[in-house]
Amino acid sequence: MVTTVKVSARIPPALAKEMEKLIEAGIYSNKSEIIKDALREFLLKKKYIQVSAEGDYVKNIMRAIEPILAEDWDSEADAHWDEYGGIDYEPDKT
Repeated sequence: MVTTVKVSARIPPALAKEMEKLIEAGIYSNKSEIIKDALREFLLKKKYIQVSAEGDYVKNIMRAIEPILAEDWDSEADAHWDEYGGIDYEPDKT
């Protein structure tokens, strides 16, 4: 079963050099990882920017990150904060 598809693209030499720098720095292990990461970010951005009103944009962004925040909040790494409780929130009335 094929899990990936090969896609060829021509890019400017300057972009190729920047990709090599990211690989040399150990941020990515190869060019494919860079391209996949950039494409994911691009598609996510396009998906949530395609709303007409700013309020909808913020709601969509929150809808996208809430599961990530919930997972982090419930993680064992953050369990030590449970004993501290919360702080009452009072909105600014000015």
